[in-house]
Amino acid sequence: MNLLTGAPTVESAELAPIVAPNAQTWRQQTEDYRAIIAEQRETIERLNATAWQPFETTAYTAECVGCSGITSEGIDVTQRTHYEGMRVIAADPSVLPMWSTVELRFADGRTERAIVLDKGGAIRGRKLDYLTASHGEAIRFGRQQVDVKIIERGAR
Repeated sequence: MNLLTGAPTVESAELAPIVAPNAQTWRQQTEDYRAIIAEQRETIERLNATAWQPFETTAYTAECVGCSGITSEGIDVTQRTHYEGMRVIAADPSVLPMWSTVELRFADGRTERAIVLDKGGAIRGRKLDYLTASHGEAIRFGRQQVDVKIIERGAR
């Protein structure tokens, strides 16, 4: 013990025989734990991707004032609401990346495939915008709770 500061001192020569034999074991345990954590994260993501998740959904149209009719992915939707047989939707890319394919389940039990091709200015978190053919159809759609299941996560 150092009498001036009151703190005990340990010489590196004294510490080395204690730490050295355990260092490799600790390093291997750390690597093992990292691998387990990565595997668990993948499992959680896979389970979340196949589970139905609630989203608040509103509708939009390509014919609004100031709208170009071109999605953020460059798809012209002025004359259509579907792309390759799937409904076009807007989503928060941090929740559903662009080009993700999802299944929508409405309150009446009806389901529909959709693809994320737009991101909308006010779409944040678990919200979707559902592309409709007209302003009247968007008004009739209103605001709905829709369950969403991810079929394939977009790569973009």
